[in-house]
Order: sequence, then structure tokens, then C-alpha cells
Amino acid sequence: MAASRPDVMASTTPATRRRRRRGIVRPVPAVADWTRAGLFGRLSGVDRIFTLEQARLLMPDLLVRADDVVVARADLVELQTALNQGTASPLGGLPEVKALEARLSETLGWFTAEGLDLKGIAPLLLDFPAQLNGDDVLLCWLEGERELRWYHRPEHGFAGRRRIPGTASGGQE
Repeated sequence: MAASRPDVMASTTPATRRRRRRGIVRPVPAVADWTRAGLFGRLSGVDRIFTLEQARLLMPDLLVRADDVVVARADLVELQTALNQGTASPLGGLPEVKALEARLSETLGWFTAEGLDLKGIAPLLLDFPAQLNGDDVLLCWLEGERELRWYHRPEHGFAGRRRIPGTASGGQE
């Protein structure tokens, strides 16, 4: 049983609880360092490895969809707050909440269908599995950035982000 092994830590996320109820339990390696490299940033299971050029060609479509996610996410939070407090919202009510949830689901699904690894939605954080100078890396894009300028090794996670060689450094992205 995985839970009795000292090199495996018990995970209690909702997804893990659902897998356990269905009898599907994957051991999660214990990681002592704060980057949580054993839990995130793996290249396993990806369907696509991007070149830097391919990733940059996808950026215009990504930015349009990311902007849509930001607006829909904010509207959804405002509507849900109003519903929870029992107050009216100029954005609508429960039908509009359901429509926004569907819109978000569809848009977020586009990212994964394109082969991107969706790491977070607030802020929106996406990784492009790639190779850079012969090394497996994740080209890293964070909400608010207008260009793809960062990468990190899978085992280093977001904290290990570095500029993609040849990209200009500057002020705000």
C-alpha cells in the first residue's frame, strides 16, 4: 500500500479523493524542498513537444483566449459573490453563472487541446513542453506577459524560471 511507504506522502486533493474512491491510487513522491518538483513540472504524459518557433506562433491565439479567461473569471467571481450574498448583480444571475462556467471550461480546454500544460487559472499560468538546446524544458507563460520570454526545467518549477536566451530584458512584459 502506497500510504505506508516513507518516500510517498499522502495527498488529499479532491481529485485524489475521487481516484481513491474509484480504487485508483497513484503514489506521490515526498519532496522536502519548497519547489515541490516531485509533484509538478514533469514532462510525462505530454502529447506535444514544442519548438520555440511553434510556441511563439501560438502566442496570438493564446493571448486572445487568455484575455477572455481573465474577463470571464472576473465576471464569474462577481456573479458568484452576489449570488452567495443574496444581492443583485448587473451581470445577471444563475443562468449567466452557468454560461460563464461553460465559457471558461471551453476556453481552458483549448489550452490543453493545443498541448499546453495548464498550471493555474488565477493567475493563468501555462507551460509549453519543449526542448531548448537539447534539454527538456517548459516554456513558461504567466498572465500579464505579452510575449513568451521564460522557461524552466521541469524539476525546478516556476521558481527556477530563466529568460529564454536571446530575448530582450526590460521593464514590464
